Amino acid sequence: MMFPMPMPEMPQEIMDAVSADPGAFAAALGDGMDAFQGAMADGGDMGAAFEAMGDVMGPIMQDMGVSPEAFDAAGDAIGAAVGGGMHMGPADAGGAEMGAMIQDAASMMMPEGMDVPAPVMDAMGDMGQGFADAGCAPHDMAGEMMPPPGDPGFPLPCDASGDCIVPAGDPAACPADACQPPPMDGACADMGGAMMPPEGGYEHAPMPADATMPPPMDYPADVAMAPPAEGYSDPAANMDPAAVGPADGSAAPMAPADDAGGMGALGDALGGPPAGDPAPAPMDAADAAIGAAMDGAMDQGGAPAPADAGAAPAEDASAAIADDDQGQPDPSAGMG
Repeated sequence: MMFPMPMPEMPQEIMDAVSADPGAFAAALGDGMDAFQGAMADGGDMGAAFEAMGDVMGPIMQDMGVSPEAFDAAGDAIGAAVGGGMHMGPADAGGAEMGAMIQDAASMMMPEGMDVPAPVMDAMGDMGQGFADAGCAPHDMAGEMMPPPGDPGFPLPCDASGDCIVPAGDPAACPADACQPPPMDGACADMGGAMMPPEGGYEHAPMPADATMPPPMDYPADVAMAPPAEGYSDPAANMDPAAVGPADGSAAPMAPADDAGGMGALGDALGGPPAGDPAPAPMDAADAAIGAAMDGAMDQGGAPAPADAGAAPAEDASAAIADDDQGQPDPSAGMG
């Protein structure tokens, strides 16, 4: 299975409530789950059951300092994250598997360096079993939790007609830049089997030419969102001009490669050195002359590299090259 990429952000007010009293937050999830199951038992559909869940949890969250706007934004974000994962998960996933999806989605939405507290993680696992006990199948859950395809907030790519291009239960049909696997040390990994990608990953389908990615979720202006979660990997990062290099053709610093499955946090690397960091030390004259001479030698048939205004005299550069070229690998190899 896979999760959407990037994952929606979680409102800061939710993060504050979780940090302030994890036990109370977990209890609120349990009360909401009881309301959901009660509505289903009374013959309601999933839409009505989720409304009952919100009616119970909303006032509790407000007492914990979460505004109605932030609570609604959290519902939208969790619905997109969990719903997107359940959509790409196995159709026969049971309560334990659905609980693992909820747990991993929550972990991936947390700000970098912040873990889901154990009481809340346990309550989320219980929610998955509660959904199964209420007779909810994962793909039906996904359809109820996400907005319709083509609407803002729908977490998966759609074609020009607004239809989702990823069939339910087929994570390989999701283009690689629109989805990411569960954490390698997360709850889905503990489940094993179809809950994790096969060894070597899926052979993802290419993004169709007419496909559209969902826009960022539109949250109310007065709802503060948490920092990007660990695991966020911006599909547009490779389009950053800084990654191409300076206009003078000199080499640009390379951003660290994302780890397997795109789970690394690349924000700091792609943004360059943090403010206040010392600038790299300039090359001395001998190094500049050596680099220019070797580049010219590797340029077959081309004109010699222009002299550097600050370079050492040519005879000094030649001597430096001779001294340096004693079985050492050519530092310019593969850079042409």
